[in-house]
Amino acid sequence: MPIDDESPSRWPSEFNKLQREIVELWDACNVSLVHRTYFFLLFKGDPSDSIYMEVEVRRLSFLKDTFSRGNQTLEDSQTLTPASSMKALTSERHMLSKQMRRRLSEDEKNNLYLKWGISLHSKHRRLQLANLLWSNTQNLDHIMDSATIVAKLVGSVEPEQAFKEMFGLRFAPRDTLTKRKSHFWSESFRSLV
Repeated sequence: MPIDDESPSRWPSEFNKLQREIVELWDACNVSLVHRTYFFLLFKGDPSDSIYMEVEVRRLSFLKDTFSRGNQTLEDSQTLTPASSMKALTSERHMLSKQMRRRLSEDEKNNLYLKWGISLHSKHRRLQLANLLWSNTQNLDHIMDSATIVAKLVGSVEPEQAFKEMFGLRFAPRDTLTKRKSHFWSESFRSLV
């Protein structure tokens, strides 16, 4: 439903509705955490964001519908299925857990583990944390915390520096995202913009 430009007072509630719908669709379609993070951090409710929000909802709705019918789709010459998007998301979570070793101090990691309810004496704490990121689609505080952590781990430019017009509305990371070393994370952001 297009946004009525003549009623700017409706936009904040419409933005919140669209944002929640997008977050639910990201989860249903196993969208890349990096994509979610930069989209979430970049589009903060400005009325000019409406077109990007609408496009994201339509693309994700199409993808969800395609997946629910058992079909696949093509994106950037890559076949996308529910299984392939889940596999890419799992690989991305593993890469994020490895990035924690490089990007976070021991104190930062321990504070995050405690905040996210992970025992300091458990095994695979980094992976546990990576698996919790973006896992609660109903809680905007959780989503903001997840986006902040992912942005720090990928070590990219501030989202405000990205041009909205160039934002790549991608559903999954490229194949190489999970195959390259950590320096690729900043490059992956550049491929999104």
